[in-house]
Amino acid sequence: MLECIMPKNATEQASSPTVHPCWIDGQAVYGDTTYPLINPSTGRSFAQATMADATLVDSALAAAQSSFPNWRAASAAFRTDLLCALANLIREHQAWFAKTLCDEVGKPIGAARDEVSNAAHLMDYFAQESLRLSGRIPLLGYPREQVMIVREPVGVVAAITPYNYPLSTLVCKMAPALAVGCTVVAKPDEHTPITAIRLAQLASEAGLPNGVFSVVTGFGPETGRLLVEHPTPRLIAFTGSTEVGKEIQAVSARWVRKVVSELGGHCPAIVCADAPWRELVSSMVCQSFRNCGQYCYRISRIYVDRQIYDEFLTEFMAATGRLRVGPAPDPETDLGPMNNAMALSHLQNQIAQARAEGARVRLGGAPADLPSGGFYYLPTVLTDVTPEMRIAREEVFGPAVVISPFADPRTAIEEANGSPYGLGAYLFTADLARAMEWAGQLEAGSVWVNRIHQAYPEAPFGGMKESGLGREKSRFGIEEYTELKTIYLSY
Repeated sequence: MLECIMPKNATEQASSPTVHPCWIDGQAVYGDTTYPLINPSTGRSFAQATMADATLVDSALAAAQSSFPNWRAASAAFRTDLLCALANLIREHQAWFAKTLCDEVGKPIGAARDEVSNAAHLMDYFAQESLRLSGRIPLLGYPREQVMIVREPVGVVAAITPYNYPLSTLVCKMAPALAVGCTVVAKPDEHTPITAIRLAQLASEAGLPNGVFSVVTGFGPETGRLLVEHPTPRLIAFTGSTEVGKEIQAVSARWVRKVVSELGGHCPAIVCADAPWRELVSSMVCQSFRNCGQYCYRISRIYVDRQIYDEFLTEFMAATGRLRVGPAPDPETDLGPMNNAMALSHLQNQIAQARAEGARVRLGGAPADLPSGGFYYLPTVLTDVTPEMRIAREEVFGPAVVISPFADPRTAIEEANGSPYGLGAYLFTADLARAMEWAGQLEAGSVWVNRIHQAYPEAPFGGMKESGLGREKSRFGIEEYTELKTIYLSY
């Protein structure tokens, strides 16, 4: 049975809400308009954030443009030292960041601590890896001539991040950009701006010059649009929906501007009969429902060999049923709330549509009613889903997973590739030859075989098809923030 944890203190003390500013050119800047921030665990406002208007966006980008020449001229070692100092400050403030992630994201406290640790580790990684970037001098052998191929920072970067991992996702953009000499203006999701603002404040404490890293806050259609439609940024780094990603790409075409985008996902897992699937069920459940199903490369569709389908489904639902739904700060919580009312409503509509088309809800399929309020939804398992149904093709950004049997492996591959997305895929089999063959056929930027783990910083991460453009993490992710220049030197 699915268990809901009741809050230890269902009432919050009333107090005047804190108003959080933007951070522009090394100082806190308040605008004329604010908006409420809602705690997903309670559904009530706990703070206010500044709505950045055109004046604030212009000033942030002007500061980034003005500080760019000196920042790019600084030595790579100097930039690395400052980013490593910032990583240490993140660690020193882990408790504050973790609590804030609980409050603004609805992330369970253990997972919140993990995100803070991961963000600091990523900061260190990008700082160090940037020192290993290099150009080339090919041995062309032309008399009294050398051809030098060098990398230069692209310029001002606009980083736009989502609500599900507001700290680590921002670090994956701003850290490599800053490390190679770019300056950054970040626009966090309107629901989760506080961690980004604090990161910018700590960056100033670590010694980053004014204007090198600024944060403007506000809604996507207003503040985000002002940032994207501004001619100053030379690269937009965006994580979010495919719909918005397409719009950003279209707008950026006006300036033939680079876009690095990590968009939607609807990631399949294929479980063969020869796989040690009983040992893997708990990790598959975790990968399906972590962060209340609100991340792009979670398992959302599972295709299981018909020989083991009934047993697999029984054990998967049993493990799912043991997940505990409750407020984010409670250490016993496995699944916290969804982040906001719109996300919850969208998931409810998707499940209702699936039911109307003939899908069967085997577990969950309804909001979890807690006395504290909040945006809770029970972990949900659906079966009898056919490839034509919308839920088989659309991203499901919430705690719901589709499980389907297959008899013919070719059908499993075809259905796994049947969505417009191509971010991640998972494959479980004891046959290494089959694993290599199928991994090559799966249309995904990352394929996990016989194990589930987080994406490593050393490996590139990104998608195919409508899951995005470019790569994050690794040397390849750092190179996205540079331009190649060829210098022909005669002497």
